[in-house]
Amino acid sequence: MKGWQFSADGQDNSPDYVAFDPSLAHWGVGAVRLFASSNNLIDHNAANNCTTVSFTVFNSNSNTISNNTADYPFSFNVLITDGSSFNTVSNNVFSTADFAGIVIGDPLQATLTLNQYGPAHDNLIQANVDHSDGPTGTERRSGIAPSFVGGLVILNGTYNNTIRNNHVFAAAGNDLVWAQAVPDPNSPIGVATAPPIIHCNVTVSEGGGGVANHNGNVWSANTDNRIDSCITQQ
Repeated sequence: MKGWQFSADGQDNSPDYVAFDPSLAHWGVGAVRLFASSNNLIDHNAANNCTTVSFTVFNSNSNTISNNTADYPFSFNVLITDGSSFNTVSNNVFSTADFAGIVIGDPLQATLTLNQYGPAHDNLIQANVDHSDGPTGTERRSGIAPSFVGGLVILNGTYNNTIRNNHVFAAAGNDLVWAQAVPDPNSPIGVATAPPIIHCNVTVSEGGGGVANHNGNVWSANTDNRIDSCITQQ
């Protein structure tokens, strides 16, 4: 898929930050949605103001998202989850996502989706520019911004992902983030909301040598303004 212009695609919904249920009721199509799909190239496209995510990758492997631009999505510009592995996100320019620029994340423990699809792992985020991500004041006041907001976010137990040579700046929360969603039945989104920001709280691992080894996730040679204290200094 090459050379397309996407604008204001998707539908209003309630993102599922606990189980990452891939149904459209939770994650609108946005610009491009991959589900159970492999070996696709998404290249030189532009996405603007999409709902829920500009580019979503569910239960999909060995895909490449490269040389695209995207901005102003609700809620992320890229989401890789639900057992997706060996995908590459490279040489893109992303900005102004409401909550996070690029997210690789697993469902929380004991969810049906984690049991069905398994963990996400071995994804490569390389040589992207990502900036100015974060919720509006209205989103903060309404309690819909998750506590793991940031630029490039590795979430929950996902493992063996590589984040290298990216230029990330001006993100709310921090530019490079390692976090775990905190369930909250009293929250309108099912997990703890920002503020406060909750980062460096990962206690679960699906692989990669465990939490003490950052679940095998590696951050290297990134240019950033602020990173989580639990991430190796770049």
